[in-house]
Amino acid sequence: MKKIVPDPPYSDISRNSFTTPYFSIHSDLIPPDSLAYASELLRGIHETTDEFCRTHVNEPGQGMLMNVLHSAEMARALVEHALRKLQAVEEGVVA
Repeated sequence: MKKIVPDPPYSDISRNSFTTPYFSIHSDLIPPDSLAYASELLRGIHETTDEFCRTHVNEPGQGMLMNVLHSAEMARALVEHALRKLQAVEEGVVA
């Protein structure tokens, strides 16, 4: 039996790159501000994931979400550490 509707063309995601970025970063943004913004974004990831995990206990995928939660915690700790080091350098305190 002949197919009436042909298969759609193969779509390679790597070829279909976005031409407009979802967001942009101002070229004058200084590293401490970048780290502070990153820290806030990671805090948001942590809070959202934590809340979801608390309200959806024992559901499938819980382990993966806990991995996201721990990864966000570790990344935020690294960002906060970098911010403290930058602040110490700016204040002339050797850390």
